[in-house]
Amino acid sequence: MKKCKVSSVIKYIILLILAFVYLVPVIMMLLGSVKDPAQALQFDLSWPKAFHFENYQYVIENGNILRGYLNSATITFSATALTIIFGAFAGIIISRRSDKTGTALYYYFIFGLTMTLQTASTFALLKVLNLYGSRFAVISIYIGMRMPFTIMSFSSFIKGIPREIDEAAMIDGCKPFGMITQVLMPILKPITVANIVITAISCWNDFMIPLFYLGSGKKWTVTLAVYNFFGMFSRNWNYVFAVLTLTVLPIVIMFLFLQKYIVSGMTAGAIKG
Repeated sequence: MKKCKVSSVIKYIILLILAFVYLVPVIMMLLGSVKDPAQALQFDLSWPKAFHFENYQYVIENGNILRGYLNSATITFSATALTIIFGAFAGIIISRRSDKTGTALYYYFIFGLTMTLQTASTFALLKVLNLYGSRFAVISIYIGMRMPFTIMSFSSFIKGIPREIDEAAMIDGCKPFGMITQVLMPILKPITVANIVITAISCWNDFMIPLFYLGSGKKWTVTLAVYNFFGMFSRNWNYVFAVLTLTVLPIVIMFLFLQKYIVSGMTAGAIKG
């Protein structure tokens, strides 16, 4: 018993040390965002001599952050919503099919997990379709990139739900569309929320795709706004820390509120798959 307690204490200590290591950059960023330029340039965990909350006001007024927020929110919400809708329907239908077509479709989408974005060919395709530089182009790319994982996770989760539920719903007069939306989707809440969080974080934090496929600065996302702001104020790290804090804040808040669904959804999908 004593050995088990000692082992548990050692594990907790190690985890606390690792947590502190990961939190150091976050704490440095938060403290640096309210320091003056000279103190922020020291890159340490010292307490601010005076709190300069006006840094955030300056960043909002001069960094095009609000416009970046709007563009990021539009792209992230659209890509996440469409990915979840298409992925859920495809995953449910594929998992409920017991023929070769369902199996072939499942492995087809699984194969998509191994594929990477082909920048040159995607650029050429968007040019031919006259979509280059539009938000729709970026949204479509995000949907295509996230669809394989979303379908796989929904398909793995739905396999653990008895088919008798489908049969009972059909006996009660429920049509296929209603059965998916009214019967199965409420059961799929854990994996749905998990995919929402993962997809939203992936889209919100992405830098390369908006950089390559959004031509106009008016359509730039918040990550590109930060990049542009850093280029102008690379010596004023108090402003850089402030803009970084504003950038990660929405995702951190969403993750803190929904993290339990990520764990439950992904573990359940792994076990039932």
